[in-house]
Amino acid sequence: MPLVSIRTNVSLERKAELALASSATAAVAQALGKPESVTMASVESGVSMTFGVTSEPTALFEVEGIELIPEPAEDLCRVLSDLAEETLGVDSSRTFVKLGNVPRGYWAGNRKVY
Repeated sequence: MPLVSIRTNVSLERKAELALASSATAAVAQALGKPESVTMASVESGVSMTFGVTSEPTALFEVEGIELIPEPAEDLCRVLSDLAEETLGVDSSRTFVKLGNVPRGYWAGNRKVY
């Protein structure tokens, strides 16, 4: 049920995007204690994106899930920043993680509402 959407101005080939999505899925699932089988990831690379008026490599991870809590979220932010640095070459000072809580009853999948 968690979703991680990744946007970066670093251009990746499709195979690298899929590898990043897979790594992000594993990281999010582990940090939040959810199975990978219900964790989704998407990657948009090579987007027009600036931060601090420069187009140096930057990345935004948006993680949404049902009732995220602060403790695992802090670990998740560190893990995703490390992932951006390792796979994209984006410094942690140019990586941001946006966390979004979804109230129960507002997330659905597999024909049911969670």
